[in-house]
Amino acid sequence: MAEEAPDYHKEQLKKSSLVPTKMNRRAWISNSLKFAFPPVLAGGYARYESSWFDLTKTKIRLANLAGNQTIKILHLSDLHLSKVTSVEQIERALEEGFQSKPHACMITGDFVTNMPNNDQLENLSKCLGKYAKQVPTFACLGNHDGGNWAVERDGFPDPTKIKKVLKAAKVRLLHNERVNVYLNGVPLSVIGLGDMWNKDCLPQKCMSRIDPKLGPSSRFNILLSHNPDTKTIVHNFDWSLMLSGHTHGGQFRFPFSNFAPLAPVSDLAHTEGLAEFHGRPIYITRGVGSLYGVRVNCRPEVSLLELSRT
Repeated sequence: MAEEAPDYHKEQLKKSSLVPTKMNRRAWISNSLKFAFPPVLAGGYARYESSWFDLTKTKIRLANLAGNQTIKILHLSDLHLSKVTSVEQIERALEEGFQSKPHACMITGDFVTNMPNNDQLENLSKCLGKYAKQVPTFACLGNHDGGNWAVERDGFPDPTKIKKVLKAAKVRLLHNERVNVYLNGVPLSVIGLGDMWNKDCLPQKCMSRIDPKLGPSSRFNILLSHNPDTKTIVHNFDWSLMLSGHTHGGQFRFPFSNFAPLAPVSDLAHTEGLAEFHGRPIYITRGVGSLYGVRVNCRPEVSLLELSRT
């Protein structure tokens, strides 16, 4: 019998003072919007911002990265193919990112919102495949891509269809798996975890625990995990850099601040960008798509990460 992961989503909702336990995420966001941002939403700006990409470039120094070469990684997340996020918008994000000539592309889940039709899925596969043939492209799944959480919200009962989309596109899906690769001549491992809200996050299947006496291994490990709250699950496992999405950067931020009360994570101090967790870097990208097709003070993001030793 396969190991079952704990239901972290329910545990977090019980602990959180910000999210009502009897209200699902969509209803909570919808009700909050009625009071928080009516002037902005009424003006249509929020819909415009939802497709106004922010190309960010972040340099990350990593002591255990082998060699002196710089590795450029295009990090995308939360494509959210739906009625409000088209394949054309997703392709535009890829096109912008690939202009920087990355050595690899890494996508951290939520390829869809609910259940797109077969034509939409085929078009998504063609779009991803157009770019995946240019550089190695890796992915993990998100909470919307199929599973226990997704099916309760009119999503796929399992990730079979998304897996077929990625396979046809030649995108390497890592589902509680790891692969050893060379990027720009640098040896490293890429690890992808299942989604924690879908009770499918099983690091013990593909990761080594850190030896308390020896410390982390010398090999550089990039961890792909949709939900950044996974950091609390993998804190004693061996990884060097974690890439996540899920938050949409909060999707709605109060002007002149970084306050994002609607971000669906337990750690509201870190909902986007680069931060450290016990000395290791985590990058959370704001995502390409959105729910409801609106954003406020939180543009969708195309993230270019430049990794180097110095």
